[in-house]
Amino acid sequence: MSGPFLRQVHASPAHGRRHRVLGLATAAALAVTGGTAPAKAGGIDWNAVGRAIGRPLQSEAGGVHTAEWLRTDLHVVNAGVRENPGMELNAEASFHQTAPGRALMIGEVTLTGPEVNRVADRLRQGGVEITALHKHLQDETPRLWWMHYWAQGDPVRIARTVHTALAQTGIPLHQPEGTEPPVALDTAALDRVIGAKGEDEHGVLQYHIPVAQKVTDTRAHVTLPYLMEASTLLMFQPLGAGRAAVNGDFTMTADQVNPVINALRSHGMTIVELHNHMLYEQPRLFYLHFWETGNATALARTLRAGLDQVHAPRR
Repeated sequence: MSGPFLRQVHASPAHGRRHRVLGLATAAALAVTGGTAPAKAGGIDWNAVGRAIGRPLQSEAGGVHTAEWLRTDLHVVNAGVRENPGMELNAEASFHQTAPGRALMIGEVTLTGPEVNRVADRLRQGGVEITALHKHLQDETPRLWWMHYWAQGDPVRIARTVHTALAQTGIPLHQPEGTEPPVALDTAALDRVIGAKGEDEHGVLQYHIPVAQKVTDTRAHVTLPYLMEASTLLMFQPLGAGRAAVNGDFTMTADQVNPVINALRSHGMTIVELHNHMLYEQPRLFYLHFWETGNATALARTLRAGLDQVHAPRR
């Protein structure tokens, strides 16, 4: 296993992770602000953070404020499937306030090989730490890398650094907000099998299943909201006629790793990568990426078998 930057298989953070179900208080705020972050919350001007990062932040569950960009500039094919950018071909940064005027930021970005070190250098120069670099797919063209990063402190300064780093890529940084295309799958049936409510992310059905344990960032001294790398991500991309491609990652403690692998492999699911995303979490978390195509309901049953090994409840 090699690449253009040091690859971490057992020590590596993020899924700042994507848009998700909002709490009632957050939903009420969005009704007033039109979906962007409130101007101020406990001393942090989230609108200023959005201006620094180059797009309005979205307020999400657990006090998380997120910016996301899709890699619409890339034509990615994995194992013969043209990948929807909603299958986590993206860049993102998620912020969570830790003290007056201070925030924790966790993020990740999908990169081509030539972009890796340019982005790494700009992040380092601005004080943003790189916590992992690895693959999420097994047979993609062009070859891609996923870089995870972490910072704490002044969120405006951190946001400027992230924007400067992403400007070294081909990501279109000025992406208009649009309506989500419908997911061409029987989402109600999949929800029943998975035991959770999926969300439409750019035409991809995504599930974020919080881990059962409380996860602490021991350097930031904060309990991580589940959207900041403390959840399992399952993604279904419709392929037509009830079929789907599935990708994502199971978030596990060490004792759960091999039970999840056994559950997935016993149903023929392809295992892609096992690694870490973060450096400072307690308990230590491992992330297992997977891939398969087939009947969407059958794939959901396989993924549910994996969820049972991490004690994920059913709604």
